[in-house]
Amino acid sequence: MIAAKFARMGDASAALGWFTNQALPVGSLRIFAVQGSSAPRAPKAGDDARRDVTWIVAVDIDRARLRKIDALDTLRREGGAVLARLPDGM
Repeated sequence: MIAAKFARMGDASAALGWFTNQALPVGSLRIFAVQGSSAPRAPKAGDDARRDVTWIVAVDIDRARLRKIDALDTLRREGGAVLARLPDGM
């Protein structure tokens, strides 16, 4: 699993769009909302308009059959900060 944190939903959406266009298998792509120092959670309605929410996009590269470098390049290109380890609860 590779994940990156995004400050804005628009940047996270760009990464999600690229991965979605790769026709990934169900369950290989996940998105989490993070509010303050809380644990990552499933997004809720209205989260995309909140300024206090950051986003984590996670990709299971084995399930998705993607090369690690391609996933990392995409997350970085779209403005994500690649996480050294997954947060608890993911």
